[in-house]
Order: sequence, then structure tokens, then C-alpha cells
Amino acid sequence: MSKNPFRPLIRPVILRRLCDKPKLSNKPSNTPHPPKDPPDEGYEPSSVDHDAMDVPGFVNPSTFRQFCGPDEKLGPGAGKALAYKNPHYFGYHRFSFMELTCTSTELRDERRLDGGLQASIEADEEAGDDESQLETMKKLEGECDEILAIQAKQIQEAKSKPKDKNIEDMSDEELHEWCKKKEEDIKKKVQGKQDAAEPQKKIEDMTEDELKAWCQKKEAAMKAKEKAKCEANEKKKSEEAKKKYEEEAKKKKAAESKMKSEEVEKKKSEAANKKCEEEKKKKEEEEKKKKCEEEDKKKKCEEEELKKKCEAEALKKKCEEEERKKKCEQEALKKKCEEEERKKKCEQEALKRKCEEEERKKKCEQEALKKKCDEEERKKKCKQEALKKKCEEEERNKKCKEEERKKMCEQEALKRMCKEEQKDDKCGAGESTAKSEEEENVLRVFTQFKKKCMDALEQKECEEKQKREAEKHQKCDTDENKKDDK
Repeated sequence: MSKNPFRPLIRPVILRRLCDKPKLSNKPSNTPHPPKDPPDEGYEPSSVDHDAMDVPGFVNPSTFRQFCGPDEKLGPGAGKALAYKNPHYFGYHRFSFMELTCTSTELRDERRLDGGLQASIEADEEAGDDESQLETMKKLEGECDEILAIQAKQIQEAKSKPKDKNIEDMSDEELHEWCKKKEEDIKKKVQGKQDAAEPQKKIEDMTEDELKAWCQKKEAAMKAKEKAKCEANEKKKSEEAKKKYEEEAKKKKAAESKMKSEEVEKKKSEAANKKCEEEKKKKEEEEKKKKCEEEDKKKKCEEEELKKKCEAEALKKKCEEEERKKKCEQEALKKKCEEEERKKKCEQEALKRKCEEEERKKKCEQEALKKKCDEEERKKKCKQEALKKKCEEEERNKKCKEEERKKMCEQEALKRMCKEEQKDDKCGAGESTAKSEEEENVLRVFTQFKKKCMDALEQKECEEKQKREAEKHQKCDTDENKKDDK
């Protein structure tokens, strides 16, 4: 690609020919200064006096215009505590961009000279109390959170509503399209009303002239639609071509501007690098001198420190020896005291053991005496119980013998009565009264005999129980005797 030197001069002429806009005038565009711009000479303010914005210290106050007062309204809702947080935009003038670029380049050069480290931009201020700063920061964070919540609500409400731009905010193209849409809507409404007012005839009922007119209308409508489509396609193509051409031109301009800026930056960087190298060399030489001086000072200090250490070590050794002697004496005294205490403890323990042994012997003797007494008492009790049992058994045997004798007597009496009754049956009826009395006597004898039998059975059961208890006692006595023998 051959570069034409006159190409940047020819390009604006080509763009003007392609565009449909009117030609620009050849008059100078420099108009008189507006009232808010700074004067040409002598504008060097020391600070920005406005309450709605904060300016950092590294920014030159001359980048902002003159304000009528600290309460001047900069813009719609612009301020630190308002919706629009960038009120600086409304305080710039026509030369603000140039001054800001100059300050940024100066800061960049300073950083390069400092070896890539950021220079201290703001002046060192006196640090206030940390607690007060934390409180102010918390308050500001709370205010910011409230403002952000309000803004989020407003954004959600705006999204929920249909987005319709105002006519004042529309561009020329949007206004032109909006007007066309409105005209088309109005025409459709008018045609609809006319069609509703005039009832259309059917094609079969139309005459030849009406059919021709109706066909011509349809053809005209079809042609108009095709023309509109063609025009819209041509407009789109032309707009796309213009956009492509403009983009290519912008890209070329950007490339050229980048090349120029890169060359300027290279030159500046080379100069800055040279300065940095020279300053580095000077610094290295100064550092070497300082290092030599510091080494000499260190050597002297080390020698003095060694002397002090030797003196301190000698004193420490003396003190340690004295402490060791004191410790040895104290340990010897402690050993003597401990030995005496041990002897005393051994004597006390021997006395305690003797006393405990005597007490144990006394307890054993007392327990042996108690056991003997208990055994004698048990033997006495066993003998008494055996005597009682023997007496009871003898009495029971006597009673049983007497009862048996009585029973035998009663049986003999009953037999005699039965024999007499048999004899009396043979007697006459005159003797019937005597029989009735004899029967009563017989019944009494039988009842008495039954009672005696029942008493005898009970006595037998009692005797069996006594025998069982006696056997158990004998077993217990034998077990106790075995234990005593053991």
C-alpha cells in the first residue's frame, strides 16, 4: 500500500461529497469566551470553593471554572449527597482536559524517575483520632446504602413501566420514524372509516368500469408496497456503506494517532530512562560511600562491644562462682535439716506402730472373749430348748394315752347300749318312751365321739410338726458345732 501524503487533506472532501448534509461555512469557529470560562491570562486560583464537590490535592484548581459562590447549583441533582455523584462535570471549562492531561503526564514522569514507585501526591495531613474517623466512615456508608437502595427501587420501577421516550429526548431520525408511524396509523384509521361508511360491492355485482378501477387500485397498492420495500433496502445498504466507510476512516485515524503518540512516548521514555540511569549511578556512588562509612562505624562499634562483653562475662563468672558457693552451703544445711527430720519421722512412726500393735492385741483378746461368751450362751439356750421339747413330748404322750383310754371306754359303752336296744325292741309299745330317751343319749354319745376324733387328728398333725422342727434344730446345732470346731 502506497501512502499518499495528501490523503489526510483529501479525506474530508470525500466525506462531504458522500454525505447529504449542507456544506460547512469557511468562517472561523472561534466564538467569544462564554461567561463561565476562565480569562486568557492571570487565572491561577489557590483552591476550589464549592461545597458540592471534593477535589484531590494533586489536581490543579485551575482545571475548574469560576463559581458564583459555594452554593451554586452545578446541574440537575448533582452533588456529593445527591443522586448524581459527579458534580465535577458541570465545573469544567474548555481547557480543563488539557490541564488534566498535563498533570497526568507529570505524575507519570515522576513515577518513572522514582523507579516505578508512586510518588507521594497528597500532602501529609495530621492524623485525627481513629475513633472519629471510623464513626464518620460508618455514617457515610449508611448514607450511601440508603441512596443506593432508593436508586435500585427507582430502576426497578422504571423497568416495570413501558419504555417510551419523550419527544424532547428523541434524535432527528427517531422523530422522523415516529412521525411516519403516526401518519400511517392516521391513514389506516381514515381508510377504515371510509370503508365502513361506503359498503363494498361484491366482484360479481360490479360492472366492467368498477372492476377496472378496483384492479387499478390493487395494482397501485401492490406497486407502492414494492417501492417502499425497495427504498427501505436501498436506504439500509447506503447506511451500511456509510457506516463502514466511517469506521474505516476512524480506524485509520486512530492508528495514525497511536503511531504519533507512541513515538512521542518513546522519546519521552528514552529521556526519562537516561535521567533515571544517571540518577541511579549517582545514587549508587553515594550508597557505596555511605556503606564504607557505615562499615567503619560498625567495626569500631563491634570492637567496643567486644570489650564490653568481655568485661561483662568476667563479672558474670565472678557472680556465678559466688552464687555457686552460696548454693552449696545452702544445700548442705538443707541436707542436715532433712536428715534430722527423717530421724524424727522414723522414731514417730516406730512409736505409732507399737501403739497400733498393742491396740490390735487388745481388740483380738476382747473378740475372743466375746466369742466364748456367745458360744456358752448358745449352748445353754440349746439345752433349755431340748429340755422343753422333752417335757412337751411327755405331756402330749400322756394326753394321747388318756384320750385312747376314753375312746375305748366309749366304744364299749356304745356296744352295750346297742345290745340293750336290741333287747328292748322285743319289748312292747309301752316301752317306746324309754327308747326315745335312750336314742337321745346315743346321739349325744356319737357327737362327743366325733369331737374326740377330730381332736385326736389335730394332735397328730401338731406332733408331726414338732418332730419336723426338732429335726431342723438338730441340723442347725450340728452345723454350728462344725463351725465352732473350724
